[in-house]
Amino acid sequence: MNICTEIYKKYSYLVHAVLLGLAGYIVYFLTQPRQHDYFNYFSHLADAFLHGRLYLINPPSTFEELIKAGNKYFLIYPPMPAVLLMPYVAILGVSFDHVPVSFLMGGFNIALVYLIMRKLTEKEEIRIWMSVLFGFGTIHWYLATVGSVWYFAQIVATLFLLSAVLVTFTIRKPFLIGLLVGAAYWSRLPTILSLPFFVIMLSDIWLLPKNGAGILRRVRLKPLLLLGAGAGIFILLNFLYNYLRFGSVYDVAYVKQSIYPAKEQISPWFNKGLFDLSYIPYHLRALFLEPPVFISSWPYVIPSKLGLSILITTPAFIFALFAGIRNKLSLACWSAILPTAFLIFIKSGTGWTQFGYRYALDFYPFLLILTMRGIGRELRWYHKALIIAGVLVNLWGVLFINKFEWFKAY
Repeated sequence: MNICTEIYKKYSYLVHAVLLGLAGYIVYFLTQPRQHDYFNYFSHLADAFLHGRLYLINPPSTFEELIKAGNKYFLIYPPMPAVLLMPYVAILGVSFDHVPVSFLMGGFNIALVYLIMRKLTEKEEIRIWMSVLFGFGTIHWYLATVGSVWYFAQIVATLFLLSAVLVTFTIRKPFLIGLLVGAAYWSRLPTILSLPFFVIMLSDIWLLPKNGAGILRRVRLKPLLLLGAGAGIFILLNFLYNYLRFGSVYDVAYVKQSIYPAKEQISPWFNKGLFDLSYIPYHLRALFLEPPVFISSWPYVIPSKLGLSILITTPAFIFALFAGIRNKLSLACWSAILPTAFLIFIKSGTGWTQFGYRYALDFYPFLLILTMRGIGRELRWYHKALIIAGVLVNLWGVLFINKFEWFKAY
């Protein structure tokens, strides 16, 4: 009995991580949409990979975001989610419903958050509340339950980003960290701009103490090269993937996509091309100002299809502003958030249709760390109140969208 007790004490954190992840999976399973999304692009791409192709043949008529070249149809999205689905498709076929995999990865993300928090705070209460905040008090809940091609890519990217953060705080292997960031990039391209976080957090490895030496003599290149090499593998793979499809190493898929000219005629956030500074206000409104919609009949208040302010979906994120900036961890987090957000903000389109502002999930891992740091060493009643408020708002959104089909109210 004493041995069992000692073993539990030593590895209780793993039990807690598993239980939180399992709770996430169960909640996501129970709150899934009544009818799953039929845009299973990645299952079809996984099937193509298994047959030695980079393109689809005779895709379903519902697939709109494709680039046609003769009888070949190319996906515009990075392929990493399809790579992860290959074992499932190999066994269960191209009709495999990947949405339950989204529940599984969503639960795993919650477990990763707990393990990260374990390295950042000694308070078990804070670790658990931060895990609850991420899993049920943010739009991660909704995205994980729907698991559509767009949302699934973000859940996968978050999985790799959180894994990279955890490795940074534990075994600190630059090459592995680079690989994980690269895998996130091959799921969601903007996440590559989170690399400054890892460079800063590993500075004690590649930057020697002053000791009167010049800056150049203090720099150890090997850790930086290993970090860059890990990420570089996926960058080169992406170059090759693009070149084999389009004859260009650049990500030209969105430019080639045929639906953009039509959008330019009807949407003010598409009329300046794929990227333009004039799109920033639309994103800022969706992220910070977009209110819910009030209607004259039940349910009276519904989420806007344009998005919903982060101050409504996750009000606890306000504590990130109290994390300070004159410390290594906060500086690293902001160095990932700001460039990632800027790239997203200058892109045409704000993620329509959606609950909350879904693009923000690309930098939520770092925003969550800032929130934890802003909360400090003691979790007070107002911290818990805002976390619970976020959970209730996200429960409202998930139920009204997935179970009550709020789109019919428009």
